[in-house]
Amino acid sequence: MTGRDGRPPEPSGDPREAALAWFVRLESGDADAADRAAFADWLARDPAHRQEFDRLSGVWGDLGRLPDPRLPNPRRPDPRRAVRPLPTRRRLLAFGVGGAAACAAGLGATVVLTGWPGEIRTGTGERRSLALADGSSVELDAGSALAVEFSAAERRVRLIDGRARFAAAADPGRPFAVACADGSVTMVDATVTVHRRPEDVVVAVEKGTATLAAGDRPPVHLAAGHCRSYGPDGPGPLLRDGVAAETAWRQGRLVFQAQPLDAVVADLNRYHPARILLWDRPLAALRVDGSVDIARPDVALNAIVRTLPVRTMRPFPGLVIIRSV
Repeated sequence: MTGRDGRPPEPSGDPREAALAWFVRLESGDADAADRAAFADWLARDPAHRQEFDRLSGVWGDLGRLPDPRLPNPRRPDPRRAVRPLPTRRRLLAFGVGGAAACAAGLGATVVLTGWPGEIRTGTGERRSLALADGSSVELDAGSALAVEFSAAERRVRLIDGRARFAAAADPGRPFAVACADGSVTMVDATVTVHRRPEDVVVAVEKGTATLAAGDRPPVHLAAGHCRSYGPDGPGPLLRDGVAAETAWRQGRLVFQAQPLDAVVADLNRYHPARILLWDRPLAALRVDGSVDIARPDVALNAIVRTLPVRTMRPFPGLVIIRSV
């Protein structure tokens, strides 16, 4: 049994890892009829498969049906408020203390920019589509920032924070490079997502090919469907189903594959109207699996409390503290 890319869609061995791989694939929005038939076959092969998938989907799959506590009446959501953009945190202090932000950004909306200030930033819940002068395009996720540094010899973009999807126009004489943290990814005619996390950076190639250079290790070649993380020590191993996980935000979801809690909180902070803080540093290493609706970040917090030994505190509006039970 193989997926559309010729690889088995589930990791071998551990049923829990296999269940997560299937969950990511099915929730990504890219699964076709063949994928669903293969999934049904996988479920039928072993009762443990069904048990692990039910456990995972039971925790995360029903999040969309849970009430969002920000709504005035969870039983009867006001449709006008349900689609209202989330506020930014631009007026909150560095650690999330302060009043509510006054600016609102359109969740999921796109704005095409033709002029370039020195740095482009998106606010909480805000996404933008950016058109570059060379014909390339960028989709900037919420709470992200980048700078464009084009020259006669190179098309260079620096991802300062967050996540972005780059569709590089063909120009063999002038490579397109995305620098982020301790490395860079170079492409000519490709579509690549780059995600800066607290401890590393993830590169996911949807189309074409790219070269990843990080640390002191030799550069590695990435083909379509490949996804790797990197840090100061260089590139890590290929991440299974990483492309689906890293591009799910474009379909309105955040997908976590055994991610440390601090990375999950960093992603949620890009969509949550309040500042989320980890009170106990050891909590950062707790691992989180699942998929959540980016329009309902508070519901994701509820799921974290249900599955991990943590609780939340809201001492005042604009701040959520996660601490040990």
